[in-house]
Amino acid sequence: MSTKYKKILLVSGCSNTDKDFYSEIHPELDTSWPKWPELLADKLDMNCINLAKSGAGNEYIYSSFLKYITENDTSNIGLVIPAWSQCNRKDFQVGYLGRWTNDRIDPNGDVFSWMRKTLDNYLSFQILCERYDLPYMHVQMLDICQDWLNGLKPRLNDKLAFSGFRYTYPGLKEKDSKKIIEIISKYEDRINTKKFIGWPLSAEFDGFSLQTKLIRYSDDTKISNLDTHPNKLGQEKIAEFIYDRLG
Repeated sequence: MSTKYKKILLVSGCSNTDKDFYSEIHPELDTSWPKWPELLADKLDMNCINLAKSGAGNEYIYSSFLKYITENDTSNIGLVIPAWSQCNRKDFQVGYLGRWTNDRIDPNGDVFSWMRKTLDNYLSFQILCERYDLPYMHVQMLDICQDWLNGLKPRLNDKLAFSGFRYTYPGLKEKDSKKIIEIISKYEDRINTKKFIGWPLSAEFDGFSLQTKLIRYSDDTKISNLDTHPNKLGQEKIAEFIYDRLG
């Protein structure tokens, strides 16, 4: 098939998806291996447009789709996949050109408001795709809030990263986890769960993230014990996992 007639696989996400990802822990490491969006596009015989940005949260992921889909011809888009990130991240734009940047922890609100905002982004993405009649599949790439509840580690390049320091969750983990499950359940009849890899997001009900399921606890698929981003094999495993569930 001629390249110009191939459909587009449109993807966005954070560092596990960023085609230009580099390891802050191992800066000498060549991380130019193919990332899962490009690998998946090859399996689907599509061209890939990858909007992912390291450090991104879910507002950026949704907004990147909103901008692309509303500003471009959508007739050649064959599939849209958001690789959703953590709810605690804060995305914002700066300057006249609207450059996106992010903070690891949103200084406003709490885990409950972050969860609602994230789930609204999920729902808004779904409505956007349905409005433009675009095939889509949600993917929960990172644990949505579990790392925050368990005590978030510093960024890899933070001076505290090697000290064993973790941010202390400022609430009651077990009690608040139940409240978060209640929040998620209220979206059950609005989110198309048949098009959501990882739903219902909570391990208590067999939800999961691809990072935890495929990468975090496997020495074969992560860069190292210090840098748990997917390595070359990890990226291949992610592509295979998604491909097998597209139907």
